[in-house]
Order: sequence, then C-alpha cells, then structure tokens
Amino acid sequence: MHNEIKPRNESRMPLYLQVAKLMRQKIESQQWRFGEQIPTLDNLVAQFEVSRITLRAALNLLEDNGIIRRTRGVGTFVAKDLSEQRWFRLANSFDELVQAVSTLKIRMLPIEPGERAPDPAFGFDGNSASYQRLRRVHYRENTPYCLIDIYLDKTIFDSDPDGFRTAPVVPQLAKRPDISIHQARQIMRITVSDKETASHLNIGVGDPIADVCRVFKDPSDKILYYAHIQYPAQLIQIDTDLLQNDIAHHQY
Repeated sequence: MHNEIKPRNESRMPLYLQVAKLMRQKIESQQWRFGEQIPTLDNLVAQFEVSRITLRAALNLLEDNGIIRRTRGVGTFVAKDLSEQRWFRLANSFDELVQAVSTLKIRMLPIEPGERAPDPAFGFDGNSASYQRLRRVHYRENTPYCLIDIYLDKTIFDSDPDGFRTAPVVPQLAKRPDISIHQARQIMRITVSDKETASHLNIGVGDPIADVCRVFKDPSDKILYYAHIQYPAQLIQIDTDLLQNDIAHHQY
C-alpha cells in the first residue's frame, strides 16, 4: 500500500502505541468493519513494517480495551463499532456549558487522604478548609464523557451537599439567585492520558485527551468553582464562531 501511514522510530511515543492508534483509526474509518476479521499477523508485519513483538503488544492493548477479539486458530476480529461513537461538542459559552452538562450521569470517585490534585491554573491553591473537593466521572448515555476534579466553595457546597454530590455542579450554580458568577474562564491543552485517566475514560494509555482547567469567580474576584477536566480527545469536537466577538463589538 503506497499511501499507508507507518509508525516512526524517531517518535517519542512507543512503537506499539503508534501501531495501536493506526489500527484503531482503521476501525474508526471502517476500513476494518465491526465483526470483520482483520489481516493476519504476517500481513500486519508487512503493512506496518514493525516486529511481531511490537504488533502483539499493540493487539494486546486493543484487546484489553475491547476493540478487537482474538480466537486461537480462527483469527482476530473487530469487536467494537468505533464509527458509531458520538462527537461531543465542547462548549464555547457559559450557556452552552450549562446545557451540555445538565443531563450527564455521575459516578463518584473516592479521594484518598493526602492525595494531590493536578497542578492548578489561574492561581488557585485548592485550600481544603475553604473548598470541598469532588472527584467523579461524567457519562453521556453510557459513554465516559470526562474525568473531573472539582473544588467548590465550601459555603456553597454546605448549602446543598446532597445536590452537589449527585448532579452536575455547573447547572446548579447557574440557577441559584444567591450566586453571582462575574467571570468564567477555561484553558484547554491537548495532552495524553496516564494509566488512571485511561481506565476511567475507557481509552488507551497514551491516547490524546483534552485537558481543561475552568474557573468561576464572583464580583469580588473570589474563586467559587475550580475544575480540572479531562476529555477523551477522539470524542471531542470544537466548533467556534470566529466572528462572534466582532459582531458583539459592532452591536454596542
């Protein structure tokens, strides 16, 4: 195949991860369809120009993630239809954010004593006396949507602890007349998942993730809400109106 993309030895990513990603792309694009048998190991060696050991490691990773199924003496088959995965639109405004997360399901995660949260942005120090930490996985239908670490102003949390533990926090803040959100900002970076993040989001170790830090402040510049969120990048779509700010500027 003259146009076949090959893994690169000069890449900092291990070869087996590169091969696993290339094979996953074939399944996502339906070059290898759900239920179909994929090429034999010998054919894959020739196709990707890597060793059998590297290919076996890549296949092990895909099998561990339920993407392929291997049967001794029969072959390797596509076990998951990745073409059916939904694209989640990352919110570009506060109203879009409220709407996007309002119907998410929640799985709470335990927080071990002394466990350190990811390095914060926006000058937030995560003072445990002033904030309640919540760690959870959000789901859209049955698909992991994000892994999220939240620090919520302790006074606000104590006003409705059960509500904040069992439902998405942002819509609850938005509907509270006693809470004034004067500033809402977020920063997004593209990075890769570690072992723990991968296990919660049902993706592979080293898979790309959208890493977001989000903060809400009141009129006095106090942080009411700080969150560190990790989304599986292969499910995220960013749709930006590049003229939105220009239109707003000309209207006023």
